Amino acid sequence: MKLISTDFSNLGKKTIYDFGDDEAINELFKDEESTKDEITREFFDDAEHLVRFQWMKDLAGLLLHTDPNAKKFFNAVEKEFEKYWKNREEKAKKGIIID
Repeated sequence: MKLISTDFSNLGKKTIYDFGDDEAINELFKDEESTKDEITREFFDDAEHLVRFQWMKDLAGLLLHTDPNAKKFFNAVEKEFEKYWKNREEKAKKGIIID
C-alpha cells in the first residue's frame, strides 16, 4: 500500500482516489465496510468538504505505517479541517448559519 501523489494542494477538489493505490483503497473500504460501487469519485462531487477530508484522513491513517509521506498527507488534511472549522466559526459570528 502506498501514497500515489504528494501534491497536497487544492485538497478540497481531490479525493482518496488521487492519493491511494488500489491496495490502500480496497483496505480502507474493507475497514469502512464500503465498496467502490458506493464510494465513487462522483460520491465526492456531492459530498461536503468534511466528508471528503474525513475519508482522506482515514486513508492517511491507514498508510501511516507503510508510506513515509502519509504523515505529510495526514498533516495536510488536518490543516484543511482547521481551516474549515475556523471559517465556519467566523461565518457563525457574522450571523451566517452553516450546517
